[in-house]
Amino acid sequence: MSIDGLTTGLASRGLWESGRFALRFMQSHRYADVFGNDSKRGALSLVYAALTPAQYLDNQGQVITHPFDKPGTGTRFSISTAISECEIRAAKYLSESIAVNTRTSAVLASDVVTHHRRDFSYVSFGLPSNYKSMELLNDTANEFVQLAQDRFVSRRSGKTLIAASTRIDYGLLIKIIPAHLPERVWICCGGFGEWGTSGSAWYLARNWGLLRKKFRNRPFAVIVSVEPGRDESAIPVVAAANATEIESYVR
Repeated sequence: MSIDGLTTGLASRGLWESGRFALRFMQSHRYADVFGNDSKRGALSLVYAALTPAQYLDNQGQVITHPFDKPGTGTRFSISTAISECEIRAAKYLSESIAVNTRTSAVLASDVVTHHRRDFSYVSFGLPSNYKSMELLNDTANEFVQLAQDRFVSRRSGKTLIAASTRIDYGLLIKIIPAHLPERVWICCGGFGEWGTSGSAWYLARNWGLLRKKFRNRPFAVIVSVEPGRDESAIPVVAAANATEIESYVR
Protein backbone atom coordinates (compact mmCIF):
# COMPACT_ATOMS: atom_id res chain seq x y z
CA MET A 1 0.00 0.00 0.00
CA SER A 2 1.31 3.46 -0.89
CA ILE A 3 1.87 6.17 1.69
CA ASP A 4 -1.02 8.13 0.17
CA GLY A 5 -3.29 5.08 0.38
CA LEU A 6 -2.29 4.42 3.97
CA THR A 7 -2.89 8.04 4.90
CA THR A 8 -6.31 8.00 3.24
CA GLY A 9 -7.22 4.76 4.99
CA LEU A 10 -6.19 6.09 8.39
CA ALA A 11 -8.11 9.31 7.81
CA SER A 12 -11.23 7.35 6.78
CA ARG A 13 -10.92 5.14 9.84
CA GLY A 14 -10.51 8.20 12.03
CA LEU A 15 -13.61 9.82 10.54
CA TRP A 16 -15.59 6.59 11.00
CA GLU A 17 -14.51 6.27 14.63
CA SER A 18 -15.29 9.94 15.27
CA GLY A 19 -18.72 9.52 13.71
CA ARG A 20 -19.44 6.44 15.78
CA PHE A 21 -18.37 8.22 18.96
CA ALA A 22 -20.61 11.18 18.11
CA LEU A 23 -23.59 8.87 17.55
CA ARG A 24 -22.98 7.13 20.88
CA PHE A 25 -22.69 10.49 22.63
CA MET A 26 -25.95 11.72 21.09
CA GLN A 27 -27.73 8.49 21.99
CA SER A 28 -26.63 8.61 25.63
CA HIS A 29 -27.65 12.28 25.79
CA ARG A 30 -31.13 11.47 24.50
CA TYR A 31 -31.34 8.56 26.92
CA ALA A 32 -30.46 10.87 29.80
CA ASP A 33 -33.49 13.03 28.97
CA VAL A 34 -35.63 10.19 30.30
CA PHE A 35 -33.38 8.54 32.88
CA GLY A 36 -31.31 11.49 34.08
CA ASN A 37 -27.61 12.30 33.76
CA ASP A 38 -26.64 9.58 36.24
CA SER A 39 -27.53 7.03 33.55
CA LYS A 40 -24.59 8.27 31.44
CA ARG A 41 -22.16 7.82 34.33
CA GLY A 42 -23.05 4.28 35.31
CA ALA A 43 -24.66 5.65 38.48
CA LEU A 44 -28.31 4.77 37.86
CA SER A 45 -29.54 2.18 40.39
CA LEU A 46 -32.04 -0.59 39.66
CA VAL A 47 -33.77 -1.23 42.99
CA TYR A 48 -35.58 -4.50 43.63
CA ALA A 49 -37.70 -5.36 46.64
CA ALA A 50 -36.02 -7.68 49.13
CA LEU A 51 -38.58 -9.89 50.88
CA THR A 52 -38.08 -12.01 53.99
CA PRO A 53 -39.69 -15.48 53.83
CA ALA A 54 -42.34 -16.13 56.45
CA GLN A 55 -41.81 -18.78 59.13
CA TYR A 56 -43.71 -21.99 58.50
CA LEU A 57 -44.34 -24.80 60.99
CA ASP A 58 -44.62 -28.51 60.26
CA ASN A 59 -47.29 -30.82 61.70
CA GLN A 60 -45.29 -31.15 64.93
CA GLY A 61 -45.11 -27.37 65.36
CA GLN A 62 -41.43 -27.22 64.43
CA VAL A 63 -40.07 -24.40 62.27
CA ILE A 64 -39.50 -25.50 58.68
CA THR A 65 -35.95 -24.32 58.06
CA HIS A 66 -35.93 -25.14 54.33
CA PRO A 67 -39.31 -23.94 53.00
CA PHE A 68 -38.37 -23.68 49.31
CA ASP A 69 -38.20 -26.63 46.95
CA LYS A 70 -36.77 -27.11 43.48
CA PRO A 71 -39.42 -28.65 41.21
CA GLY A 72 -38.52 -32.13 40.02
CA THR A 73 -35.57 -32.62 42.38
CA GLY A 74 -37.13 -33.31 45.77
CA THR A 75 -34.51 -30.99 47.29
CA ARG A 76 -35.49 -28.17 49.63
CA PHE A 77 -33.62 -24.92 50.28
CA SER A 78 -33.33 -22.12 52.81
CA ILE A 79 -32.75 -18.51 51.76
CA SER A 80 -32.64 -15.36 53.84
CA THR A 81 -34.07 -13.05 51.16
CA ALA A 82 -36.55 -13.69 48.36
CA ILE A 83 -36.81 -11.71 45.09
CA SER A 84 -39.83 -11.80 42.80
CA GLU A 85 -39.20 -13.27 39.34
CA CYS A 86 -41.02 -10.33 37.75
CA GLU A 87 -38.44 -7.95 39.24
CA ILE A 88 -35.62 -10.05 37.83
CA ARG A 89 -37.25 -9.73 34.40
CA ALA A 90 -37.70 -5.99 34.97
CA ALA A 91 -34.07 -5.51 35.99
CA LYS A 92 -32.96 -7.50 32.94
CA TYR A 93 -34.94 -5.29 30.56
CA LEU A 94 -33.51 -2.10 32.04
CA SER A 95 -29.92 -3.27 32.46
CA GLU A 96 -29.82 -4.34 28.80
CA SER A 97 -31.34 -1.02 27.73
CA ILE A 98 -28.79 0.97 29.75
CA ALA A 99 -25.88 -1.04 28.36
CA VAL A 100 -26.99 -0.63 24.74
CA ASN A 101 -27.84 3.06 24.92
CA THR A 102 -25.17 4.45 27.23
CA ARG A 103 -22.31 1.90 27.02
CA THR A 104 -22.31 1.85 30.82
CA SER A 105 -23.83 -0.44 33.43
CA ALA A 106 -26.40 0.03 36.17
CA VAL A 107 -26.06 -0.48 39.92
CA LEU A 108 -28.24 -3.33 41.22
CA ALA A 109 -29.37 -2.86 44.82
CA SER A 110 -32.17 -3.85 47.18
CA ASP A 111 -34.67 -1.44 48.66
CA VAL A 112 -33.53 -2.50 52.14
CA VAL A 113 -29.94 -1.46 51.49
CA THR A 114 -31.00 1.86 49.91
CA HIS A 115 -33.94 2.51 52.24
CA HIS A 116 -32.45 5.57 53.94
CA ARG A 117 -30.65 6.99 50.91
CA ARG A 118 -32.29 9.77 48.91
CA ASP A 119 -29.56 11.52 46.95
CA PHE A 120 -29.26 9.11 44.02
CA SER A 121 -31.13 8.25 40.83
CA TYR A 122 -32.99 4.98 40.52
CA VAL A 123 -35.58 2.82 38.83
CA SER A 124 -37.52 0.80 41.41
CA PHE A 125 -39.63 -2.29 40.77
CA GLY A 126 -42.89 -3.13 42.50
CA LEU A 127 -45.17 -0.92 44.58
CA PRO A 128 -45.96 -1.55 48.28
CA SER A 129 -43.28 -4.23 48.44
CA ASN A 130 -40.55 -1.70 47.60
CA TYR A 131 -39.51 1.06 50.00
CA LYS A 132 -38.16 3.25 47.20
CA SER A 133 -41.32 2.97 45.11
CA MET A 134 -43.43 4.13 48.04
CA GLU A 135 -40.93 6.91 48.79
CA LEU A 136 -41.40 8.11 45.22
CA LEU A 137 -45.19 7.99 45.41
CA ASN A 138 -45.17 9.87 48.73
CA ASP A 139 -42.74 12.56 47.58
CA THR A 140 -44.28 16.01 47.16
CA ALA A 141 -42.97 16.10 43.58
CA ASN A 142 -45.43 13.34 42.65
CA GLU A 143 -48.45 15.24 41.38
CA PHE A 144 -49.72 12.30 39.36
CA VAL A 145 -50.86 9.03 40.87
CA GLN A 146 -51.36 7.25 44.18
CA LEU A 147 -52.04 3.60 44.92
CA ALA A 148 -55.31 2.98 46.77
CA GLN A 149 -55.59 -0.77 47.44
CA ASP A 150 -56.78 -2.14 44.07
CA ARG A 151 -56.88 1.18 42.21
CA PHE A 152 -54.62 3.82 40.76
CA VAL A 153 -56.09 7.20 41.68
CA SER A 154 -55.34 10.81 40.86
CA ARG A 155 -53.21 12.37 43.58
CA ARG A 156 -55.00 15.69 43.13
CA SER A 157 -58.62 14.55 43.35
CA GLY A 158 -58.42 10.97 44.65
CA LYS A 159 -60.65 9.84 41.80
CA THR A 160 -60.10 6.50 40.11
CA LEU A 161 -57.90 6.26 37.05
CA ILE A 162 -57.67 2.47 36.69
CA ALA A 163 -59.06 -0.37 38.83
CA ALA A 164 -57.54 -3.84 39.10
CA SER A 165 -58.98 -6.50 36.80
CA THR A 166 -59.04 -10.29 36.98
CA ARG A 167 -58.30 -10.74 33.27
CA ILE A 168 -55.63 -8.10 32.64
CA ASP A 169 -52.89 -6.50 34.72
CA TYR A 170 -51.98 -2.84 34.89
CA GLY A 171 -48.59 -1.29 35.55
CA LEU A 172 -47.64 2.23 36.63
CA LEU A 173 -44.58 3.83 35.06
CA ILE A 174 -43.86 7.11 36.81
CA LYS A 175 -40.92 9.53 36.76
CA ILE A 176 -40.34 12.45 39.12
CA ILE A 177 -37.60 14.92 39.96
CA PRO A 178 -37.59 14.49 43.76
CA ALA A 179 -38.15 17.50 45.99
CA HIS A 180 -34.89 19.26 46.92
CA LEU A 181 -32.83 16.96 44.63
CA PRO A 182 -33.01 18.57 41.18
CA GLU A 183 -30.03 16.58 39.85
CA ARG A 184 -31.70 13.22 40.50
CA VAL A 185 -34.36 11.23 38.70
CA TRP A 186 -36.63 8.69 40.39
CA ILE A 187 -38.60 6.21 38.29
CA CYS A 188 -40.91 3.42 39.39
CA CYS A 189 -42.26 0.45 37.45
CA GLY A 190 -44.94 -1.27 39.51
CA GLY A 191 -48.17 -3.13 38.91
CA PHE A 192 -51.19 -4.53 40.67
CA GLY A 193 -49.68 -7.92 39.89
CA GLU A 194 -46.36 -9.30 38.68
CA TRP A 195 -47.02 -8.75 34.98
CA GLY A 196 -47.91 -5.10 35.52
CA THR A 197 -44.49 -4.64 37.12
CA SER A 198 -42.43 -6.42 34.48
CA GLY A 199 -44.64 -5.19 31.64
CA SER A 200 -44.19 -1.54 32.60
CA ALA A 201 -40.42 -2.10 32.85
CA TRP A 202 -40.45 -3.73 29.40
CA TYR A 203 -42.36 -0.75 28.01
CA LEU A 204 -39.88 1.72 29.54
CA ALA A 205 -36.86 -0.20 28.24
CA ARG A 206 -38.23 -0.63 24.72
CA ASN A 207 -40.10 2.66 24.28
CA TRP A 208 -37.98 5.23 26.09
CA GLY A 209 -37.53 7.01 22.76
CA LEU A 210 -41.30 7.50 22.39
CA LEU A 211 -41.48 8.72 25.98
CA ARG A 212 -38.69 11.19 25.26
CA LYS A 213 -40.53 12.53 22.21
CA LYS A 214 -43.67 13.06 24.23
CA PHE A 215 -42.26 14.28 27.53
CA ARG A 216 -38.65 15.34 26.75
CA ASN A 217 -36.88 15.55 30.13
CA ARG A 218 -40.00 16.27 32.18
CA PRO A 219 -41.66 14.08 34.82
CA PHE A 220 -44.52 11.91 33.63
CA ALA A 221 -46.92 9.14 34.56
CA VAL A 222 -47.94 6.32 32.24
CA ILE A 223 -50.24 3.42 33.06
CA VAL A 224 -49.98 0.39 30.79
CA SER A 225 -52.28 -2.59 30.36
CA VAL A 226 -50.50 -5.96 30.20
CA GLU A 227 -51.75 -9.40 29.29
CA PRO A 228 -50.59 -11.86 31.98
CA GLY A 229 -47.65 -13.86 30.66
CA ARG A 230 -46.81 -11.34 27.92
CA ASP A 231 -44.69 -8.36 28.97
CA GLU A 232 -44.42 -7.31 25.33
CA SER A 233 -48.20 -6.76 25.22
CA ALA A 234 -47.86 -3.61 27.38
CA ILE A 235 -49.67 -0.63 25.87
CA PRO A 236 -50.32 2.78 27.45
CA VAL A 237 -53.85 3.61 28.58
CA VAL A 238 -52.91 6.73 30.56
CA ALA A 239 -50.09 9.15 29.67
CA ALA A 240 -49.71 12.51 31.41
CA ALA A 241 -47.07 15.18 31.99
CA ASN A 242 -48.86 16.99 34.82
CA ALA A 243 -51.76 16.83 37.26
CA THR A 244 -54.15 18.54 34.88
CA GLU A 245 -53.55 15.92 32.21
CA ILE A 246 -54.00 13.15 34.78
CA GLU A 247 -57.42 14.56 35.69
CA SER A 248 -58.57 14.12 32.10
CA TYR A 249 -58.38 10.33 32.64
CA VAL A 250 -60.37 10.06 35.89
CA ARG A 251 -63.62 8.12 35.92
